[in-house]
Amino acid sequence: MKSVRKLAAVFAALLTSTLMLAGTATAAPAAPDRAATTATAAAPTAPKYFTGSGGGPYNIAVQNARLTAYGAAAQEGYPAANCRVVRGPIGYQVNETYWQIFIEIYCLPPVPSDAGPIVGVHSGKCVDVKGANTADGTPIQLYTCNGGVAQAWKIHSDGTIRALGKCMDVQYAKTENGSHIGLNSCHGAGNQRWEKLPGGLLRNVHSGKCLDALGWQTGNGARLGIWTCASHHTNQQWKGAGMNG
Repeated sequence: MKSVRKLAAVFAALLTSTLMLAGTATAAPAAPDRAATTATAAAPTAPKYFTGSGGGPYNIAVQNARLTAYGAAAQEGYPAANCRVVRGPIGYQVNETYWQIFIEIYCLPPVPSDAGPIVGVHSGKCVDVKGANTADGTPIQLYTCNGGVAQAWKIHSDGTIRALGKCMDVQYAKTENGSHIGLNSCHGAGNQRWEKLPGGLLRNVHSGKCLDALGWQTGNGARLGIWTCASHHTNQQWKGAGMNG
């Protein structure tokens, strides 16, 4: 019981909004369309965690915890469809009929309206974040184009190329031919900045080398990296709506 109470206390410290018991919880969860109408700030651009709490009989406490978490996410512009429960429900029993429950959710930002796929001319496949995972260091690969959020890229004005709220990154700021590309938290350094060259090439500012389908591979899961730029090499040529940023 002590360990459960301690874990619940940790959740409480992470709450992004005022704790809500059953008697004071809002009646309706935020739906994806409500997120668009209630968000007062600019659309979010990075993943974020939200924690919710609820009290009452166990099932009601769980429901209220979910409502609180998803409601907080919606208020900041995160669609419910972009959120998932990553911890909980956990909590403690106050008495025979009353529980205090906590749930944590992880939300991805909405896809920008002008984002889209980056397609390899040689392979006909899309630049893809493996497993739509947002952990730093997640490989960026080729994969059959499917229109998913892991293939929705945008080139921003600062030269970063972003998907899932994070940046395309030359891992560990390496400069050697064959160095891998991955997803990482955006920090603006040169290994995350790219410039478009004629013919659909993308040159990394830090290394001076180009985004390359390594080894001319075309299969699903083929790794992307950097290589000395060669404008006639189709495995360095890219097209698609994600190139129009």
